[in-house]
Amino acid sequence: MLMVFLLSAPAIASEPQIMTLEGDVSAIYTNGDFVAFLPQEARGGTMAMSTSSKPTVADKPTSLESTLDVIGKAEIGGDGRFTLEIPVKEPRRVSFYILNAFNSYGTPMAPAKGNKFILEPGQLSLTMSRPDRFIIQGGRYNDAVYNTWRESEPYLAAEAEHERLLQPVEGESETARRSRIDQASAMYARILELENEGRSRTASTHPDPVARRLAIETAWLIGPWVLDALRAMAELTPDDPWVIDRLAREEKDAPKRAELRKRFSTGAIICEFTAVTLDGEKRTLAKLRENSRYVLLEYWASWCGPCRLEIPHMKEAYARFSEKGFEIVSFTIDDDWEDWELASREENLPWIDLGFGTDAEAARACNVTGVPKNFLFDSKTGSIVATDLRGHHLDEKLEELFSQ
Repeated sequence: MLMVFLLSAPAIASEPQIMTLEGDVSAIYTNGDFVAFLPQEARGGTMAMSTSSKPTVADKPTSLESTLDVIGKAEIGGDGRFTLEIPVKEPRRVSFYILNAFNSYGTPMAPAKGNKFILEPGQLSLTMSRPDRFIIQGGRYNDAVYNTWRESEPYLAAEAEHERLLQPVEGESETARRSRIDQASAMYARILELENEGRSRTASTHPDPVARRLAIETAWLIGPWVLDALRAMAELTPDDPWVIDRLAREEKDAPKRAELRKRFSTGAIICEFTAVTLDGEKRTLAKLRENSRYVLLEYWASWCGPCRLEIPHMKEAYARFSEKGFEIVSFTIDDDWEDWELASREENLPWIDLGFGTDAEAARACNVTGVPKNFLFDSKTGSIVATDLRGHHLDEKLEELFSQ
């Protein structure tokens, strides 16, 4: 959906200006393509990464790039650098992928996905340290929307501590390992909290209404702060059509989201759906759960780092408890078949692997708008016994259930 510029925003020249982006991704890539594209609106005001209709089993896209509304593309040189120029009519959110990259052995690398920034005129620089970590400097809207919190001392400290806690410690006991993982989970929650706080400040207090709007439009963590920020914007720009429309939607949807959270909490009945395997076979969750005692319904995506970090441990739990009646059914919200296929092959998933897409029945049925997300449920009754089990918490719950 094209962004409707705020009526009260500072005027931008009718002739498009230019954003020149100097990129350095040499920490990860020495080849491939940097592809910038326009995201589309999905349900509930969130963004979908692909702008085309979802491919079917019989009609897979020839490439991920063909599904995108590409506005700029640059080849990454052998030194990991690129230069990209894009005309800019107005500041707006855009996304980028890094596609068609190969490692030193000539093996295709999974696309770098899920990255967003603000398209704005001027000389900007991008430096990437890992596929999900980059910084763009030189633009006032990128500073306001991202850098004010992403480059803050508390956020950087929390990121560093999270990375430290994820590293195994030689000779640590199982008790110490579980404690370390719990601390890592708590630190990740703190990282998300700091992001919400930063976005909320920009969306509620920034003097430029364009910055406020962009802080909301680029958010993937939709919480109460969004409604508060929109109410503040309504006082600042009461006649702006985007503010009027978005505020009305948020006020209407807030009670519905609260009800959906209750509907899929512990004790509720698991959703039912039909999905497909990579072989194109249709499967129903009701049929898949027939021969098990407990099922972990795991929502993931190829681009979701925390999802893929959890897979080795899930394999250990699967090997340990599958003979007792434990089953895993995973569902990818990837919107591209090739991404799903490549990630599944890389991870060598031993359980039932279904897909695909953010707007698929399986995602909508369980109100899944972000990953990682999982539900552990009783196969016989369909009752959810736990949600969002990670690491040793999954082990402990399964030990408890199978000891009864």
